Amino acid sequence: MPLTDLVRTLNAPNGILPAPYARSGLDQPFVASDGRVFLHYANIRIESQFLPVVETATGKLHGHAASFQAFGLSNRVPLLPEAVFVLPSDDREFIYLDRLVRTLHALNYLTAPRRGNLLLKVHARHVLSVPADHGLAFEEILRPCGLFPEQVTLEIDSDGIEDSQHLIRAVSSYRARGYGIAIGNFGRSTLDFGLLRELQPDIVKLDSQLLAASRTLKRIIAQLHQLPARVMLEDKETATLRKASVASEIDLLLAHAPLKHLYHAGDTPSARAPWEQVRSAA
Repeated sequence: MPLTDLVRTLNAPNGILPAPYARSGLDQPFVASDGRVFLHYANIRIESQFLPVVETATGKLHGHAASFQAFGLSNRVPLLPEAVFVLPSDDREFIYLDRLVRTLHALNYLTAPRRGNLLLKVHARHVLSVPADHGLAFEEILRPCGLFPEQVTLEIDSDGIEDSQHLIRAVSSYRARGYGIAIGNFGRSTLDFGLLRELQPDIVKLDSQLLAASRTLKRIIAQLHQLPARVMLEDKETATLRKASVASEIDLLLAHAPLKHLYHAGDTPSARAPWEQVRSAA
């Protein structure tokens, strides 16, 4: 289905949005222009961004992580993503906003020349506010877009969820529908390996604060691999990892910019070769 037709379908009264949300600017939220889709919410324009996720062993593209930029509709003043998520007046509206943002990313991902797996964040408040059947509504949105849960990994920050049993049930529901699971910002406040064993994530993204603990970092990464889970970090932390001598243990890199070569390839040309592919991936 052409992108403009998808947008028209999603904006329709019988689409994904309930009638009461016209008051919140959620009616007709998607706008298609120049081959891209934008989200208009509460006089704010939200635009998708995609950062490449690269496999460190080969330099091959694993997929992309979605994020967004937000601007005032009339003045183009930039807003932090956190500022957008304080606007919903209740849990129900929050759920729809969080789901709308992920739908925006799914729509824009359809036009990407190189795709791979799509990494999407699910807000902790969304996880807690949905009582059951996590992932069902989003699956029903994805399928008309030509995407399936198996092509999507959902990233959840477990630090923001005190009800661990609810989180475990939510992740179980997501996984049963085919979504991959990533735990974000691991180690920011706690190292709850017991919870990770219950969640069985496919990917664990290390928090930057954890990287300072160079003496224990290698052991922590080894424990994550035993789950088993793939370990990911953002490329801006690579200098810290070089000092900690654990760069070779990282599986996935979230690249904010093209890299000349990746960080655990060594100094020889033969060792660097796989990492040169990151330039084209990023």
